[in-house]
Amino acid sequence: MKLKIFSAPSMEEALKLVRKSLGDDAVIIDTTEQEIDGDKIAKVTAAIETPAPRVNPHVAPAPKPKSAPVNKSLRELEEEYLASESLDLVSSLSHHGLADSIKLKLLDLGQSLECETPELTLASALDSMYHFEPITDAVPPRPIMFVGPPGAGKTITTAKLASQFLLSGKMVGLITTDVYRTGGVAQLEGYASVLKTDLTEAEKPDDLVVAIDNASKKADVILIDSMGYNPYSAKEMSELHGFLSATDVEAILIAPAGMDPYEAREISETYAALGIKRFITTKIDVARRYASMLTIAEHGKMAFAGVGITPYLGDGIERLDALKLAKLLTRIPEKNNITFERDGNDE
Repeated sequence: MKLKIFSAPSMEEALKLVRKSLGDDAVIIDTTEQEIDGDKIAKVTAAIETPAPRVNPHVAPAPKPKSAPVNKSLRELEEEYLASESLDLVSSLSHHGLADSIKLKLLDLGQSLECETPELTLASALDSMYHFEPITDAVPPRPIMFVGPPGAGKTITTAKLASQFLLSGKMVGLITTDVYRTGGVAQLEGYASVLKTDLTEAEKPDDLVVAIDNASKKADVILIDSMGYNPYSAKEMSELHGFLSATDVEAILIAPAGMDPYEAREISETYAALGIKRFITTKIDVARRYASMLTIAEHGKMAFAGVGITPYLGDGIERLDALKLAKLLTRIPEKNNITFERDGNDE
């Protein structure tokens, strides 16, 4: 069984590609339709049985038929990988606590790819399953508004990207709607002072419209920090929707690494309902398990826009591609056993 993923502007065109490449015997495993930056993309995952080559047909026994990937259990798939000396890849994915559905897709797709190392195998599978659309130094077509749950790292992400755009020679306008949280404006004001750029406050959606209009007169890039919105509060999400619907901005979800995968799924689905297409993962340095990243990409149907490694302004937001993500997932650091010695004078 060999899996291939076909992409086209429409489902009809994608199916034509399947038929042209694999023939009429192809089996459709999965179909998805996404809209990225206004462009519709249809994806079809298809498979076809491929007979195993027989080096010596007079001696070798007939190959046993393999079951289709969708009918194979995760245990069977893991046993196959163990037998083919791919233990590192299986162990790595298990370490991160991925849902079986995602883990199975990655392993099954990886099995159909011919790569030199488990790392490259995983990178190829990730590249086939997900989209990578990093924020570059190019001027974005619209203002960018960073949104997400409280404490996700929106303010430092705003400052980091402002610094990167300034270093690339762009004029940056900073706006914040985080006017109620204690110290919210002060924190970004501090960063704006260091970066020597102006900061405008926008309390309401109408204020944001005016702030964007004023900033666009002299800024190449407009970055908007927002308050943390509780994804489980209908009132707060309605307020965020008010800001997004009043302006022509691209909202990017900011989510910390190390979240519980179930929480990550619910949060990503809630924010995706607002039309959000990309996300940035922060606080990579204080997490050791990254299932939440793939969960957001899978269930929120969002593209990877970058990662924040540390909370320090100078470290910036790093661009992420399939190979970098594969390295992040496979290079698991050793556990540090931290002990605390009591003072000998303590009773």
